[in-house]
Amino acid sequence: MTIKRRTPDLLRIFPSLFSDILNKVVKYRAIVSNIFTPEQIDTLSAEIDRQIQELGKASPSDIKQGATKEPDGLPVKQSQAIAEITQENPKTFLQTFLAAAKSDLCEEGGVLYTQWKKWADLNNKDVIERFTAILVALGFTGNSLEILLVSVAVIVIHLGAKAFCEYYSQ
Repeated sequence: MTIKRRTPDLLRIFPSLFSDILNKVVKYRAIVSNIFTPEQIDTLSAEIDRQIQELGKASPSDIKQGATKEPDGLPVKQSQAIAEITQENPKTFLQTFLAAAKSDLCEEGGVLYTQWKKWADLNNKDVIERFTAILVALGFTGNSLEILLVSVAVIVIHLGAKAFCEYYSQ
């Protein structure tokens, strides 16, 4: 059985759509490659995984004592990092972040939205690409950018993209 690829037909019908998607991908990758080396991206990805695993391994006594989550349901470590770096209430910052990330994370057609809808998970490297561009646009650089990037990524992945979008869009 031969599978016929439909991409050429779609390109003829929606050329501007594919052009827009390609331009966004190129821009995200260009921003990230100018900020992080491939080794740094791998390290950030591993740190995201490590912190998510750490949240998953919280003991029942930690959860009962509130050691793993704040009243807003945010993980404490990541929430503290956001507050320290941004000098804002984490919930307020995450609402600002969501306003910038909404089209990619919460709306149909966004790369991260599509990933979450299909697999109920996000690819760390795609998250790093998109979130880096957003955080740089919000004015963060250097070590603060790395810490904030990991913290926000962990929160979004831990809560789930859909829940994050619903909660922080209010």
